[in-house]
Amino acid sequence: MNGHNLHDYDSERERFEWDDIFAEADWDAPERLNIAHEVCDRHADDRGKVALYYAGKNGERETLTFWELAEESNRFANVLSDCIDSGDRVFSYLPRIPEHYVALIGTLKAGGVWGGVNERFGPDGIAYRLDDCDAKAVITTASNRDTIEKALEDAPSVEHVIVISDDGTGIRRSDVSYRAAMEDAEKEYETAETGGEDNALLYYTSGTTGLAKGVLHKHRWVAGVAATQRFAVDLQPGDCYWSTGDLGWLTGPINTLGAWFWGATLFTYEGEFDPETWAGLLDEYPISVLFSVPTAYRMLRENESVLDDADLDLRHALSIGEPLSAGVVEWGEETLGVTIHDTYGQTETGNMIINNYPTMEVRPGSMGKPLPGIEAAVVDPESGEPLDPGETGEIAQRGDYPCFFAEYWNKPEKTADCFVNNWYLSGDLGHLDEDGYVWFEGRADDVIISSGYRIGPFEVESSLGEHPAVAEAAVVPKSHRERGNIVKAYVVPSASAEPSPDLAEDIQTHVKEELSAHEYPREVEFVDELPKTVTGKIRRTELRDED
Repeated sequence: MNGHNLHDYDSERERFEWDDIFAEADWDAPERLNIAHEVCDRHADDRGKVALYYAGKNGERETLTFWELAEESNRFANVLSDCIDSGDRVFSYLPRIPEHYVALIGTLKAGGVWGGVNERFGPDGIAYRLDDCDAKAVITTASNRDTIEKALEDAPSVEHVIVISDDGTGIRRSDVSYRAAMEDAEKEYETAETGGEDNALLYYTSGTTGLAKGVLHKHRWVAGVAATQRFAVDLQPGDCYWSTGDLGWLTGPINTLGAWFWGATLFTYEGEFDPETWAGLLDEYPISVLFSVPTAYRMLRENESVLDDADLDLRHALSIGEPLSAGVVEWGEETLGVTIHDTYGQTETGNMIINNYPTMEVRPGSMGKPLPGIEAAVVDPESGEPLDPGETGEIAQRGDYPCFFAEYWNKPEKTADCFVNNWYLSGDLGHLDEDGYVWFEGRADDVIISSGYRIGPFEVESSLGEHPAVAEAAVVPKSHRERGNIVKAYVVPSASAEPSPDLAEDIQTHVKEELSAHEYPREVEFVDELPKTVTGKIRRTELRDED
């Protein structure tokens, strides 16, 4: 299909050079490179070119052009220049509002290192991140100010708190008032002369398997995310792109800055997921590309009647976080009118580096193939030797691409421990098929060993999700005297289903017939909801702890 950016996967991989992406930059990249200039200022000549449509949770509506974003981020850079030196860390604790995007761009213009903390974190999680990297400044809202104050008790490095308040309340005497400072700030600013190897972003891992680690990315990072937005997200002129990710996680900047590198128009919604609200937004705005998480797609499927009267403009949809089942993919084709393409990445990879692409056959359950310019494989975690198709090992990449992380902040030993035989080990298990598609099997500590069989949770969960009475499901090991472990399923029933022993047996039979006798859940427990991380991933460790 000539309408897509990636015409043929194999030929593109053969010819691809990272220099071709850097050549698109305005400055002499990668030697001279500042993300803020490349994603904002070089698109600001056309005063009507829209950068961001914003929908507030209380009905607010706002449109921000690249010209306005350039001017506002200049003002913020001037405000910040009185607070920080080049290389200082600046963190946000904000909702998805236009000021969040302005602060991100302005910080990078000023030569600062940007990091975000999702609003679901409390004072302890905030304090750990700020203290670990000696953050200098924090930008937040009046409604979040008390939470930040508690966090600052354990983060003495923070010298400046910038507070956004519409009516002036909630601002403390020592704070910087965002509104007042921006009004007084000059609208001209000379962007810091940074290069590709200068520090740009510092985001922390979720910390589900230990203390969160600060993941440092350089300004060259933008070339990697730009490549994914071109080939996997397949951005086209005229697209309106809704990536539902929050700037408090790296997924937010990945999709925001990668898309803005190409001058794309973004949409953002301040509130949390709600099927009816999302359907209304998809109807109100000309959103042509949607990027979200499996939980959102599953919940839209569960409440698909909200889409009955929505006039959809979608031409492409993507997902990240956990593998999509065949049923969700089929539902997307039937109800949304698009194939939902699965993607894979980590904070360390800085990007979605294994993807399904619009011109490539989609195999539901597979995360796809590596991005052009990236070498990935499934390797033996002990030796680092690549494994044959069908063999389970650890998903790994060579760390020689622009968006690969520079280091864990102040943790050189942990950084070095990620590598075996010059492969970066992701901690995720998977296998390749004969055609080079990568199949995710779970985190190394999520795999269930029962009667000597190694069982990946996602295949079982996908099968469970295809039963009409199942809205969501998660499986974990449960100790068993004879088998070592058995597979136990926690099932959230569909609205129309009534939990019962007969239903549990029917669900077990469904999985047994679809997969195999050793993989089906020998125990099914119905629950109202599944525990999830702040990014929407299922917290299987909590479910394991219950048994």
